[in-house]
Amino acid sequence: MSNLNDFLEKLGSDADLMDAYKKDPEGVMKANGLSDEEIRAVISADAKKIKALSGDKQDSKTYILVHVNKK
Repeated sequence: MSNLNDFLEKLGSDADLMDAYKKDPEGVMKANGLSDEEIRAVISADAKKIKALSGDKQDSKTYILVHVNKK
């Protein structure tokens, strides 16, 4: 399983991580070891790229990403 996949699964099950992610998505992703390419894919919500980077070869997993607009 890829680091991105592990992070996304943890994000969906860890409320504290989700709260931190909502405040600083890029910082939380960096702190969890995601690469710059993975971070750009998540920030851009590029589902095809996220799927490729996560190593998900099946259509069975779907991720709902929280996009936070900073004002």
